[in-house]
Amino acid sequence: MKGMMDYFSSHPIAVMAVAFAALLIIYFLFKQLVKMALLLVLIALAVGGYYYFKSPRKAPQNIRETIHDIRTKTGEVVETGKRVYQKGKDVYQKSREMTKEASEFFTKKEEKP
Repeated sequence: MKGMMDYFSSHPIAVMAVAFAALLIIYFLFKQLVKMALLLVLIALAVGGYYYFKSPRKAPQNIRETIHDIRTKTGEVVETGKRVYQKGKDVYQKSREMTKEASEFFTKKEEKP
């Protein structure tokens, strides 16, 4: 460890290269997350602007109602996704059992003659 510290302290270009590589990796990991966050901010601004221009006095109430609706619908979608995942898992297990049974059936049939 001390050897690495001595090397990095005597070679600042190596430190810059390591830092650049780390930043590049972080950038690629979070690129999609940043894009999604920017898109959500733009959508939120558009919805807020729409309600503000539609009726400035009711805008805060309309925005709160929209946020509540989004949370409710998101919860419903998550629950539906969980049910679909569980159903897919059950179908996968059944198909795996059927494949195993079919394999056993055909291997037994081949062994008899």
